[in-house]
Amino acid sequence: MSQVTWGILVTCGKTEQMVSGVDVSFLDLASKPVLTYSLQAFEQCHEIAGVVVATAPDRVEQTLGLCQLFGFSKVRKVVAGAATFMGSVQHALKAVGEDVELVCIHGASRPCIQSALVSDVVKVARRHDVAVAGRPVGGTLLTVGKGEVIKEAVDAADWWAAHLPAACRLDWLQQALTLAGKKQKYPADLVEAMNLIKKPVRLVANSRPNIQLRQPSDLMMAVALLS
Repeated sequence: MSQVTWGILVTCGKTEQMVSGVDVSFLDLASKPVLTYSLQAFEQCHEIAGVVVATAPDRVEQTLGLCQLFGFSKVRKVVAGAATFMGSVQHALKAVGEDVELVCIHGASRPCIQSALVSDVVKVARRHDVAVAGRPVGGTLLTVGKGEVIKEAVDAADWWAAHLPAACRLDWLQQALTLAGKKQKYPADLVEAMNLIKKPVRLVANSRPNIQLRQPSDLMMAVALLS
């Protein structure tokens, strides 16, 4: 039997802002708010039974109204998030259904997500407990010192960058976040959280662009990718 899986969408915190501090989720992207693209991916994914949205405390009512306006029937709850990404995830976990065994986490600042990728990540997590989408880095990575002088060059041919979505057994995630609280450690993402409890994470290769909106110019790129 398939594990009951809910999505968690984070729309607040520094990772969901432009470098200027502007919230990404409610910016206009091809005539729709940015966060609607991620919600649509969850809505269209057969593996996702319900969704919890973690948003800024002063955006809860606005987010709930937006979900109703666009007809996102899988959204079960909109909760106030936290200053950090995983802090918001922890808030959202309190609102998932009692029968939920797996959660799939995403950030609204990555609107180019496809329902097929959500499905792939969830299916791998069902088999191997934890999974995260990623893409090869490739090329050469540089460390730079004062005066923008290159200190070291590293061949990144075998390196991968972890992206989102990511999916995990609910009990493992709860265990990791509880341990993080006791040790006063603050994991930035699911991979760091799993490292705390020494659980392996499976990588799911994503061949499509999965940009994170950090600069105003990224919005133009996202429009081109989504058109």
